[in-house]
Amino acid sequence: MAQFHRAAGGIISPVLTEEFQLTPTAIGGVIGAMFIATVIMQVPAGIALDRYGVRRVVPFSLALSGCGSLLFAQAIDVQWLLVARILLGVGFASLTAGAYLLFARWFPQDRFATLSGLMVAIGGIGGLTGTYPLAESIGIFGWRSNFAAVGFLILAVSLLGYLTIRDAPPDYRDQGGRPRSIKETLTGYREIFGKRDFFKILALGLVTFAPITAIAGLWGGPYFQEVHGLSRTETGLILFVLFLSTSFAGLVVGPLDRRFGTRKGVILGCTFLSFSSLAVLALWPQAPLGAAIACLVFMTFCQQFYLPLAAHNRALFGDHLVGRASTLLTLVSVAGIPLLQGGFGLVLDLSRRSGLSDELGYRLGFASIAVALFLASSIYATAKDIKPQGGEGA
Repeated sequence: MAQFHRAAGGIISPVLTEEFQLTPTAIGGVIGAMFIATVIMQVPAGIALDRYGVRRVVPFSLALSGCGSLLFAQAIDVQWLLVARILLGVGFASLTAGAYLLFARWFPQDRFATLSGLMVAIGGIGGLTGTYPLAESIGIFGWRSNFAAVGFLILAVSLLGYLTIRDAPPDYRDQGGRPRSIKETLTGYREIFGKRDFFKILALGLVTFAPITAIAGLWGGPYFQEVHGLSRTETGLILFVLFLSTSFAGLVVGPLDRRFGTRKGVILGCTFLSFSSLAVLALWPQAPLGAAIACLVFMTFCQQFYLPLAAHNRALFGDHLVGRASTLLTLVSVAGIPLLQGGFGLVLDLSRRSGLSDELGYRLGFASIAVALFLASSIYATAKDIKPQGGEGA
């Protein structure tokens, strides 16, 4: 459900722009509000997960998201849209770290990236429904009915989660223990921030979710409609393929760290390929539709380097710190989304005010994301590799 709302921006943004008369900067703000709220709630979510467990925190959070989706469906102005998107973001804040915490307690450490990839593949079903199927369904039922239906579905999943989630196996023993006071919580953060490589992981985390969500989740829709003249349904089909690529990549990229015996090598290889795809699109004037689709599909596939990156982050810490360490990585990763989405919209606004064509404006937007990827990967490249088998290397 979270992936549905993250993906739906590319389909719903032209609809909201027309109905509420929004500028590119304004629609970027509306779509980005959900991600900003998720960022703000990461630290409280991490503390809650480590202290109270997944079974208590995640179902409650999902219920908030369900209410946000229902509120979004009833919006009458831009302020209402913003409040609804913020509520969605607050509710989704604990989901990724909650899953990571369950992986850490139920499975061996070297399976972390593989399980995360499986989660991405399954979660990608939600992202897929937020593309072509949503575009078709909006044409039949309208956008409000679709988001109301999703809201009720989220509430149902929340109840199911409360009934079925178990925080750990019966024989599980956490050597660190759950934090019982503010002092113990702060001591855990001191331990986390004492790892130098953690900051290098955070640097790359800033450009993990953001490129996919900025393009496939928002600006890809307007790009294909305004530059290539496609209809909403045709655009939805392309975005469907982009998110399908993400789901497939979860199954492929997740196990690569164990196959090649390195996390860092897989991560840097994927970031280089993703950067190259965006650079080609940015430097190619009047790129044909097929080439544009191919570049963006390859980019979304390679962006799943987040899976071995999350495994690298998990390997730095004991189980008692996984919730807080994971939410900090998620905080930075999600924080990059409104930055790149808003930055892309700003580039478009400035290019239009300067009299540049929309096609060139979008190419400059792609270039800005490529530069961000290059800079972040350069910082991460100085981190030490932690082998899936537990060994460490340069």
